[in-house]
Amino acid sequence: MELVPYPNGAKIRCQGYNFANPIACRYVYNWPRRSVYSWNCRGRLDPERKGLGRPSQTPQAIRRQSMEAVPGKTTIREVAKAANVGIGTISRVLNSSSQVSRETRARVLAAIRRLGFRPNAQARRILKRRSEMVCFLLSNRDFLHPFHARILQGVETYASTVKQHVLFAALHYSPRTLPDRIDLPPVLQEHGLIDGLILAGTIYPNLLRRIESIRVPFVAFSNNVVGMGEEQQYDQVGFDDSNGTLQATRYLIGEGHRQIVFAGDTSYPWLHRRFEGYKQAMRQNKLKPVLILARNVQSFVDFGQKSVKQILSRRSRPTAVVAGNDEIAYGLWRSLRQRAVSVPEDISLVGFDDREEALLMDPPLSTVRVDKEEIGQTCMKMLLERLHHPQMAFSQRILPTEFVIRGTVRHL
Repeated sequence: MELVPYPNGAKIRCQGYNFANPIACRYVYNWPRRSVYSWNCRGRLDPERKGLGRPSQTPQAIRRQSMEAVPGKTTIREVAKAANVGIGTISRVLNSSSQVSRETRARVLAAIRRLGFRPNAQARRILKRRSEMVCFLLSNRDFLHPFHARILQGVETYASTVKQHVLFAALHYSPRTLPDRIDLPPVLQEHGLIDGLILAGTIYPNLLRRIESIRVPFVAFSNNVVGMGEEQQYDQVGFDDSNGTLQATRYLIGEGHRQIVFAGDTSYPWLHRRFEGYKQAMRQNKLKPVLILARNVQSFVDFGQKSVKQILSRRSRPTAVVAGNDEIAYGLWRSLRQRAVSVPEDISLVGFDDREEALLMDPPLSTVRVDKEEIGQTCMKMLLERLHHPQMAFSQRILPTEFVIRGTVRHL
């Protein structure tokens, strides 16, 4: 039998044997009243003749006393008593409920700090029947993609305020793969590991069908959903692509530009929507929209570099270019500089996304800003709403964009 020692007791050799095991006990310890005990052959723990003893006790009673003597963990009842509130109030404070007054919350938190109370996270999850974890799944994109990294940062920022945890997972798959053949990350294959899912990256219909099959609530970043048309069979958060380029093109027109072209691969749904915004602004001002396409490109930067030849070879040279995103704008800027064409003195240039690299160009790029962290925070809020109200109708949030004026537009 294992005895829990009293912290300050002095150990001595045991004079008897453990009645449940023929192996001799090594030590017993002094108890709070400084009595020395030893096992006798009948399984009783008796005080030695020279000690200040108490009557013979059973091993079970000794174990209970020893456990009481060892300092234990602070319980929620002790915190409630110290803060002079009920256990329910402690629970509401721990779960960041808005139903607790500021004064009561401060008193409870002070008691928690003073007593060193640490909630049992695993027990709380079992009682709630939730893991308090969500997964951010990035599909068909590089892990360090700066745009989606900012979205993930927004997810984590909001999750931390509501005591949720975020797991990251990556997935690469073909749009032609059958839904049930998509090999999901292990965290999604185990039932109950996560409460919900946030989908980002390039999202094809087969992935949406696959996620629906495992019955995990999810929210999708809608701008990068490909091939779903106008269907809305899931919760989604996005931003206004077309209005972004609409405002950027109107600004160029207001600065006196008339020969304005759009450079972007419109086979991507988000670039197609941006082209539509540009086209709307041009037609509203009775101007002819022009789409610049490049072939056999390896990346968006490569697309921008290969577009320059077409732009400069046009009979009426454009005075401004609306790039489908900042990467295309960077490729354009770089190739124009190599050809001794100055931005903005010879050609004005605007981008889309407002990535960190936009500030590193010389001059800094005028572009459409997308608040990526707000997208992440909104995705997290929507997912929590779905978890609390599973039967609610699917919802969609479209966040506004902002045109940021810097140094790549010249007034004519």
